[in-house]
Amino acid sequence: MRKSPLFLSALSVLAVLVGCSSHSGDYETITMADIDEEADLTEIACDFRIHPLKCDGPLDGIGGIKSWDDGSVMLARTNDDRKILRFDNYKLTSVLDRLGRGPGEYYFIEDFSYDKVNNCIYIENDSNLVTYDATTMEFKGKQRVNISLQNCLNVGDKMLYYGYYLGENGFRQDGDSIIIPFESLILVDRDERDLRKGVVLYQESGLQRLLMGYPELFFVNPKNYSTCLTGFVNRIVTFNDLEKVTEVYSFKVGNDAVSADLEALIEARKMGKDDFNGTITKLVEGLDGFNVFVRNVYNIMVDGNTISFRVAYTAKNEALGPYSQYLYFVRTDDKTKVYKHLRIPGLSRDIDPTGANGNHQIAIIENLGDLAIDESVPMSPLAQQIIDELKKQNDDNPVMLEFRFK
Repeated sequence: MRKSPLFLSALSVLAVLVGCSSHSGDYETITMADIDEEADLTEIACDFRIHPLKCDGPLDGIGGIKSWDDGSVMLARTNDDRKILRFDNYKLTSVLDRLGRGPGEYYFIEDFSYDKVNNCIYIENDSNLVTYDATTMEFKGKQRVNISLQNCLNVGDKMLYYGYYLGENGFRQDGDSIIIPFESLILVDRDERDLRKGVVLYQESGLQRLLMGYPELFFVNPKNYSTCLTGFVNRIVTFNDLEKVTEVYSFKVGNDAVSADLEALIEARKMGKDDFNGTITKLVEGLDGFNVFVRNVYNIMVDGNTISFRVAYTAKNEALGPYSQYLYFVRTDDKTKVYKHLRIPGLSRDIDPTGANGNHQIAIIENLGDLAIDESVPMSPLAQQIIDELKKQNDDNPVMLEFRFK
């Protein structure tokens, strides 16, 4: 779970509620009537690639995957957030396993990045990049940056950071007012650690991030400079010119009305000291009436005329019908399709992308033996290929599936 800055602890009760970001222009509203229960992935996607993940023994459970050099180098976080696995051409070559609080250790893995030029793996821990040799996994040191890190990513000769500038990462009193801290999405030269020398691509109130998710950099890569700014209105943005964010699609899930007063409160840069507690109470009361909350948006992919992503959400009283873990959006040529489950006929489990390679989504398919087969429907050719590769794997290791949405 993503860490919360200590100064937010007094307001942590709000963390399960929805927040917002400022928005201008039109947006699309998605309701239960717009959502299909499931989709046949073989019909809505293309360019499938199957990669058996090779290892001399059993692989740890794999969570999120980041890919560089068209998949020749991949880093995967394990499901328990303890280790980072390195794959070269889909074969496990090294494991970083240094969880702890001693010298040369990291105390959590939430986000990490690979720097090919310096042959480093960076793990963000608060305001430090804990650095390891990307080949030997030997500890190289801790590099301090002047923000409280939320996430980071190397993009060529630049680094992307998201967080609060140090010294501005608390609710500060200024006379009779409370100053609201702002988080920034910052692009800076790869080896520069003074982030005030970078370009601020986007900035927003700490109340917005307190109340909801954050711009997800995990799936950003040189073929897909895009992310989502979540809020009352959620904005898919690109930053292809590496100077600013450009909105390419905006959407809202559910038909809950948002009052102008509520939006203005969340966007405030400062509040009267005597009004602060009352304002927080008003926000809680206003947001508690919402039936659908978008918690965060992942796997954002802007691929030509196709925009795809998955949405983590909560809904009260089956406002969107039977609950599913995610909603999957596929928007092509201004037409949007939304699904609760992605299936491949013949396989028993949903396909859940948790990584990206260029403009391809990545999903791990676990080796469940006969339990991987759904005998209630005809076996599709793609499912048969996947089953055949799973049967060749030693130690019940998984295969990786890449694909692009049409």
